[in-house]
Amino acid sequence: MEGAKVYVPDAKAVWAPATVLRAEDGGKRLLLRVLDEATKTSADKWVDLRDEGMPEALPLQNVLDAKHGAATLQDVGVEDMCSLNHLHEPAIVFNLRTRFAVQCPYTYTGSIVVAINPYAWLNLYSKETQRLYAGDRSGLPPHVYATSAAAFESMALYDRPQSILVSGESGAGKTETVKIMMEHLASLSTDPNMSIIDKVLKSNPLLEAFGNAKTVRNDNSSRFGKFTQLQFDADQRMVGAKCRHYLLEKSRVIGQAEYERNYHIFYQLKASKEPEWALAETTFTYLRDDAPLLLDGETDATRYQTTRDALSTIGVSFDEQMALLNALAGILHLGQVAFATKAENAEECAPLTSSPHWAHACRLLGFEVDPTALGSALCSRTVKARMEVYVVPLTIDQATANRDALAKEVYARLFGHLVQRVNESISNDEAMVGHMDLLDIFGFEAFETNRFEQFCINFANEKLQQKFTHDVFKSVQDEYTQEGLGWTYVSFRDNQDMLDMLEAPLGVISLLNDECIRPMGNDLAFCSKVLSTHDANPRLDKQRARLSAAHFALRHYAGTVMYHVEAFVDTNKDALSSDVLALLGASANTIIASVFEPAPIKKPSVLGGRRQSTASFMGETVISKFKAQLTGLMADISDTQTHYIRCIKPNSAKSSTLYDVPGVIEQLRCAGVVEAIRISRAAFPNKMSHERFLQRFFVMWKDDAPPKSGATVATACVTVASGLLGAPESKDTFVMGSHHMYFAANVLEDLEHRRILFVQDRAIAIQRVFKGYRVRKMYTRVRSAIVRLQANFRRRQRRRRFQLVRRRCILLQSLWRGRHARSALHQHKLYTSAVVLQRNWRTYKAQKSYLRLRAAVVAIQGQIKQRKLEAKRKLEADELAKQQSIEHELHVLQIRLDEEKAMRAQMEAANSTLQQQLQDEQRPSSLARGSADDLSLLDDSGRMLSTLQLQVTKWRDLHASASHELEGLRSENKRIKEAYTAAGASFAALNQHNKQQSKANLRLMSTHAALIKSQEEKMKKYIKQVHDLKEEVRLSKASTLHDDSTQDHVLQVLRDARVSPDVLAKVRTCFDGSAPTYRLVVEAAHMEMRYDCRHEVEIDERHSDAYSIGEGSTATTAATTNWAHPQGKMRPSSTSSMYYDDEKHRKSKIGGMFKKMFKKDD
Repeated sequence: MEGAKVYVPDAKAVWAPATVLRAEDGGKRLLLRVLDEATKTSADKWVDLRDEGMPEALPLQNVLDAKHGAATLQDVGVEDMCSLNHLHEPAIVFNLRTRFAVQCPYTYTGSIVVAINPYAWLNLYSKETQRLYAGDRSGLPPHVYATSAAAFESMALYDRPQSILVSGESGAGKTETVKIMMEHLASLSTDPNMSIIDKVLKSNPLLEAFGNAKTVRNDNSSRFGKFTQLQFDADQRMVGAKCRHYLLEKSRVIGQAEYERNYHIFYQLKASKEPEWALAETTFTYLRDDAPLLLDGETDATRYQTTRDALSTIGVSFDEQMALLNALAGILHLGQVAFATKAENAEECAPLTSSPHWAHACRLLGFEVDPTALGSALCSRTVKARMEVYVVPLTIDQATANRDALAKEVYARLFGHLVQRVNESISNDEAMVGHMDLLDIFGFEAFETNRFEQFCINFANEKLQQKFTHDVFKSVQDEYTQEGLGWTYVSFRDNQDMLDMLEAPLGVISLLNDECIRPMGNDLAFCSKVLSTHDANPRLDKQRARLSAAHFALRHYAGTVMYHVEAFVDTNKDALSSDVLALLGASANTIIASVFEPAPIKKPSVLGGRRQSTASFMGETVISKFKAQLTGLMADISDTQTHYIRCIKPNSAKSSTLYDVPGVIEQLRCAGVVEAIRISRAAFPNKMSHERFLQRFFVMWKDDAPPKSGATVATACVTVASGLLGAPESKDTFVMGSHHMYFAANVLEDLEHRRILFVQDRAIAIQRVFKGYRVRKMYTRVRSAIVRLQANFRRRQRRRRFQLVRRRCILLQSLWRGRHARSALHQHKLYTSAVVLQRNWRTYKAQKSYLRLRAAVVAIQGQIKQRKLEAKRKLEADELAKQQSIEHELHVLQIRLDEEKAMRAQMEAANSTLQQQLQDEQRPSSLARGSADDLSLLDDSGRMLSTLQLQVTKWRDLHASASHELEGLRSENKRIKEAYTAAGASFAALNQHNKQQSKANLRLMSTHAALIKSQEEKMKKYIKQVHDLKEEVRLSKASTLHDDSTQDHVLQVLRDARVSPDVLAKVRTCFDGSAPTYRLVVEAAHMEMRYDCRHEVEIDERHSDAYSIGEGSTATTAATTNWAHPQGKMRPSSTSSMYYDDEKHRKSKIGGMFKKMFKKDD
């Protein structure tokens, strides 16, 4: 027994793997090394199999050898758990855990498929995989496609209807499994009608919207049982489908547990934000959890549109859709309606009609015309007694309960109507030849508080478990027949007694119905009747029932369940008052009116003398309806070949990695998988293939002579087994099948125990031989090591001596090389230092020479620049002097012109006086005295006067022309000065923006150069005019000298003519007044001009404007018109020629300035 791998019961993990270290008391007290799966640690503890709760023998672990693929199976587990040698509960649980860890969700248990929800979408459902399982499936891994394909083939080959029963608790994946198989069956249909298949597949999300809700265990939990019948014609083509529903959870409409939601459709309506329903901004009483829910990546708003599309697909018109959705929205508003007592009668109540929800509820439910009728129906009830009718008012609590009952009944009938519309759209009973049924129903439920819904669910599971048990029993008998074992009785636990307790005439269901008939029936009375009626029934747990008067406990096949009877009677009645039913039948909402249309009353038979039963008298209860539906369902399933899929939920956290062993074991027990295994191994708990048996136990064969060479494997197995067990083949030991050996209880365990002992004995012998071999080998290795140590020691000594001499030689060599290297290094340093000194000295000389030359060059450049500047200044001075000389000459000429004009005026005045005197003196007497010479003199004087007048006129014109030219020169000079002033401002702006405005400066320089050129041309023109003016002055001077000589000649002629002294004096006076002391005046004017020129230069130099550009400044004196003040007289003078004389110099300086500025920018 020591060393055996077993499973031991554990308080936390239910089962824990362990290894037997020691056995005492005949194997009843064991020392085990238990492995903790959570922490991966081991601990030793004693276990006594005689303690309460311990099995008679610990279940053995399945140990796979390498020949049978241990490396693979140990990693991925066994695909068919019936192939395990030791098939029991812990073996199943740990095998499923191994496969769940490697994302293998499906495992066979014979013909049953165990599906573990992977909580992740795996790549197992592609079109290629569907086609793969449609063919040979012998070598393929387990899959629900294998179940659907096998059912489809059986239907096609044997023309027998098929059914697939999918069960499991909420969140185990039942609904998804059914959808996966429906898609596979649709793909198997030859030449499928895609429109029908599309309608069938789209009916799933439609029914999920109205029948699924979020629970604590599952975000998309089906709250109704669904039986889907897929219809096929003679050619195995899917031609339609039909759906039936069972036990819709109506109570969820009016209330949900914490962290749960109402049906999806209500949240979809609210997310649609349709203004007609007024649902968006309200927190409704019927909607507990209003938070958004994301299912398969879709929001409530997205799934609302999917629901509308599905309704359109099955042929529901738009008006019918709006009537359906209006009724659902009306249910939400109805839940917001509150009630209050009437002021005139405190015993009566009425709805608060002022609430907007009341108006919305009446409008959406079809009572907008007469809302008071709805209020009266909710707040009162009509009672008929004999020939009288009474209206009984209801309390607020009763009215609230009546409101909730109305909401539940409306939703339940709307759901039934929707299922009917789906069937009308997709069913095709005429063309149906074969059918395949898919049942998606809730699994066994056992909560802390179990109510009426759990009672109905567990009742249905008891019925299905009986069917499952009988099918498994039959499969075991078929297996024994195929193996050639003949008929073998297999004992199994039949739950017929549980069903009798529930369905018998005095069963729990009948007692509940009877309590509902009673006028004063209540829940406690029902519970008391159950306990008293079935007190002796072993299925009733009396000890637990005594804990409370409102509880009773039933021992179901999956475990004991304690039921709380609160609201059992009311929930079972689930009846609305006749007033409410009649009112709903008259609703303006077409769907509500149709689903509440009164059923036709059957006339009683005249011949039938039987009295009306109490059940028909009070109406059909919920449990009665469900029992009838369940009976019909079991009848339908009994006519089919049944296939089973058990869905398992690995954990409650919806994780793809966590595996909750206690939870999985509980689900396996509830699903009947463990019971099915127990039935399959009831007669022979263990089996093993022939080859496997020989491989494992042939080593224990004591007979030296092996089986005959001609013997078969089966014969060899019988020989070895008989020899080992000491008994022939029998049902008490083992039975040989055609492929397997079947062992009675504890036979295989005994063989395994003997094999362990046999292997241990052989292991001890092998260990003894091995230890001797190991010691001898160790001695040989030690002796060899000593020899090697001695050799190594001697070698080390000699090597150390050699290394010492070698180190000394190396030291001497290194000392010699070091000395030689230091000497060479010293010489190298001296040479390097000399080279560095020479390089530095040459560098110093070159730098000094360079600096001296650079200083000389700078000095020379300075001298050259200074000389150029001096030459430039000298040139400017010469030009200035030249300009002043020209201006002086102009001034002298102006003065002379003025003097000549004055002299001309005097001469004209003298001539006119002389003419007057001559006219006065012309008398006959004087004429007589005159001589011919006098007459000729007079004629000459007249001519001279005419000439003088002409000359004066000419001088006047010349003076006007010169004055005009002078004014032009002054205006031109002023304009030039203004231009130079603007140019100076432009130069200052250019100095500030020289880098940004270089192009503008170039344009300005070119413009200035053009202006200078124009002014030079004008200057040349003015110089020429001045030259012409000088020539005219010279001519005028010559003419004046001529006039002087003419005057002298006239005076001499007058003297010679002996003109009277008075006339001569007057002529002389006239001549003297016209040009007195001409040379002196000119000389004085010349001197004044020189003074004025000097004064003007001083003034111009004092008031000149300087324009500086760049670092150096160039002073440009703009000539202006100044006023000289010699001898206190105001006389205008012009210095405009200063600008023109200095123009070339200024142009050269400005050009140099621009060149210097642009060079600096470059």
